Amino acid sequence: MIAQPEGFHRGALDRELAGRLLRRAVGSLVIEEREALVGLDVPQALARLVGGMQAGPRWQEIQDLEGLSAERGQLAGYRTWQLGRLVESPQPFREMLTLFWLDLFAVSALRVEPLRLYHDFRSGLRERAFEPLEKVFTFALTHPALLLNLRAPSNYRSQPQEQIGRFLVQYVVGDDPREKAALVADIARAYTGMFVSSGRLRVLDYEHDPRPKTVGEQTGDLRAEDVARALARDRETAENVVRRLFGWFVTTEVAIPQQLLLAAEEVVLGGRPVSELLTLLLGWEECLKDQRYRRVKSPLEVYLAVARPFGYRATIRAAETLAELGWDVVHPPTLAGWPRGQAWLTGSQVARHVALVRALLSGGENWGATAQMSEVLSRPDWSSRLVETLLSGEPPAEVRADWQKLVQEAHDETAKKEALAFLATLPEFQLS
Repeated sequence: MIAQPEGFHRGALDRELAGRLLRRAVGSLVIEEREALVGLDVPQALARLVGGMQAGPRWQEIQDLEGLSAERGQLAGYRTWQLGRLVESPQPFREMLTLFWLDLFAVSALRVEPLRLYHDFRSGLRERAFEPLEKVFTFALTHPALLLNLRAPSNYRSQPQEQIGRFLVQYVVGDDPREKAALVADIARAYTGMFVSSGRLRVLDYEHDPRPKTVGEQTGDLRAEDVARALARDRETAENVVRRLFGWFVTTEVAIPQQLLLAAEEVVLGGRPVSELLTLLLGWEECLKDQRYRRVKSPLEVYLAVARPFGYRATIRAAETLAELGWDVVHPPTLAGWPRGQAWLTGSQVARHVALVRALLSGGENWGATAQMSEVLSRPDWSSRLVETLLSGEPPAEVRADWQKLVQEAHDETAKKEALAFLATLPEFQLS
C-alpha cells in the first residue's frame, strides 16, 4: 500500500473528482465508469482502474486480429487494431500507460522491421506497464526493437554506436549528451556485442568491450542489462520519468509541485511499482482540485472522448486520420516522442480537432459508429449526458444561452449531433 504523505488527497471521491481522475487516467469519461469510482478513495479508485473491467464481446477478436496483422506485416490493419485496443480494452489505463512507455522510448513501427518484432516490444511493455521501473527498463533497453529504432543493429567492439548513449542520456536520463560525453561513450560500449539480424538478437561475447564503464552508481564490465538497472536506480533518471509521467497524465502547462516531485522520486528509487507512483501523481490534492492542472487534448484524446463513451469501433479511416493529424498510434514521429501540450493549442489544430469530431458524428460506419450514439441521443436527459461526458462542468456562462438554444431547438438526431459538435468547440472540451 502506498504511503500517503502530506498533500495527498484523503477521503472519498465525489463525482467531480472521480470524473477528473478518470479523464486523466484513460483520456475520456464513460459515465458508468465514473460512477463506479464515486465513494472510493484514490488508492481504491486507481486499483480498480489498474485491474480493469469485464471484457466486451469483441475483445478476443481484436487481440487475434492484432496478432495476425503483426505476423503478416500488415501495418494499416495493425494500426487499426491498436486503436481498437484504446477504444475497447477492458484495461484502458494500462493501454494509456503503454503509450507513455512507447513515448519515452520513442520506438516506432515505421522504424522497426519486421512488424512482429515491434509487436513483441509493445506487448512486453503492456504486460510490464505497472511494474517497478527496473523491470520496465530491463525489458525495453535490452530489446532488439530499441536497437533497430536507433539504427544500431550492429554493435562492434571497434565501433560503439554512440547514438544509443546519446538517446538514453537525452530522453531517458533527461540530460544534455554534449555535457555527458563520458556517460554516452560508456553506455555505447556496454551495448557492444549485441547484433540484430532477421528480427532476432544475437550476443557475441568476443565483440563485447570488457573494459570498465560507469553508469549511475555502477562501475565495471557493464552490459545493456546493467545499464538498464543502473538507470532505473539513478535519481536524475527518476526525476525525468516522474516529470514525463506528470506531463502525460496531468499537465505539461504547470510545473509539478516540488513536494510531489520529491515524494514521487522516492517511490521510484525505492523500487515500488509504477502503479503506486501513478497513484501518488494522480491523487495529489492540489493537482486534483486546482483547475490550473489541466492538459491540452491531443488528437487521440479528442477521438477517445467521443469514441469510448458512445460505443464507436476503430476503423482504418479513423486510425489514418489520427496519423495525418500527428498522432499515429504506432509511430512517435521523433525520438522526443509524440507532440504534447501547447503543440495542440494552435488555431489550426483546434479547428482540426473540431473537424475530427464532426467526422465521427457524420461519417457512419466508415468511422465506426454504432447504435449506441443514437440510443444516447434518444434519452430524455441527452443534453445533460453530453455535458457530463464531454466537459468537466457546465458550459461557461458566456455561451450558456447559445447552448440552451441549441438544446431547445434540437428535435432530431442531426440537430442533437450539432449540439455535441458545439461542445467540442469549447476550450473546456479541448482541455482534459
